[in-house]
Amino acid sequence: MFTVKAKRIRHMTLSAQGLSGPSKVKVGLPKGAADGEIIKIGVWNHFGTKGGASGGGWGGPIPERPFLTNAMRNNRSNYRSAMRSAAKAVLLGSTNMKSVVTKLGIMGQGDVQKEITALRSPPNSPVTIALKGSDNPLIDTGRLRASITYKVDD
Repeated sequence: MFTVKAKRIRHMTLSAQGLSGPSKVKVGLPKGAADGEIIKIGVWNHFGTKGGASGGGWGGPIPERPFLTNAMRNNRSNYRSAMRSAAKAVLLGSTNMKSVVTKLGIMGQGDVQKEITALRSPPNSPVTIALKGSDNPLIDTGRLRASITYKVDD
């Protein structure tokens, strides 16, 4: 058996009214937050290309390197834990939805940027390594990683 004091119920009821606000956050290269060229580079690298006119970096095909999917999948339990904690805080009135989704966006942004830095497979071809002087598949100028951001949707 459990008992709840009326004062606590009233406080939670009032706090629940503050649940309005944004409930979605987009992480990656959200529309309007990155230029078209970097979005193309991100799409080509995430999904891969057949090469030639479809985008293939130095002229050859780009293998699939799903940096967004990997980051979200590998950190899913962290996001769930953060959302559980945030739900309690929102219901108790110690935070609001905008703050919660902003923090989740910052977490996601950092996780995607870390994945871009850490991803090593499939590796660059020897030709690509020679041309760009690096063996990190998703880092050339650093522009893609720097362009990863988040956008809170109302």
